[in-house]
Amino acid sequence: MNEHIEIEYKILLDENTFYWILQDYQSLIQRDYIQVNYYFTNTILQQKKYMLRIREKDNSFELTLKRPIKNHRLETNVLLTPEEKDDFFSHRPITNEIIDLLKEDNINPLELENQFSLKTHRYDIILPEGILSLDENTYCQKHDYELEFEVKDEQEGYQQFLNIIHQYGLNYTKNCPSKIQRVLASGFVKKSV
Repeated sequence: MNEHIEIEYKILLDENTFYWILQDYQSLIQRDYIQVNYYFTNTILQQKKYMLRIREKDNSFELTLKRPIKNHRLETNVLLTPEEKDDFFSHRPITNEIIDLLKEDNINPLELENQFSLKTHRYDIILPEGILSLDENTYCQKHDYELEFEVKDEQEGYQQFLNIIHQYGLNYTKNCPSKIQRVLASGFVKKSV
């Protein structure tokens, strides 16, 4: 199990700005890849403002639970075998630290529903302050672009984030809605990406 406080700043971009930033940072891109997030919903999860997903990336699967903590999120990650992933999707019991946390909060993992997924083409740029990611997202017959900056130090990271976006005429007041919030707001929830 891996657990850390996620400190990130993020903003939605239009397509032109996305490709402008991508071009400017081309030589600094460490890696680009496709990932698919399968989100699980439940009334209690939503009431508690929890996010639960399985992320498929590089033929591996990771179960992630994000919970509010102060102004950020406590992110807990557990790797799943392909069999555990299949069991979770099929409402068969599995055991790990996240399942235990859900049960402690009276959330029955066997009642969780996967209603939708989101596919991201992500470009990661490693900077001294953290990881700058450019995301091209596809979900529910929609397409959007996002810049995320996951940082180690809140103040230093925030200042660097502002420095980056101001070069492109962008303003920041607060984080854009999360990926799961955007999917839910689309009003069109189904399992395909």
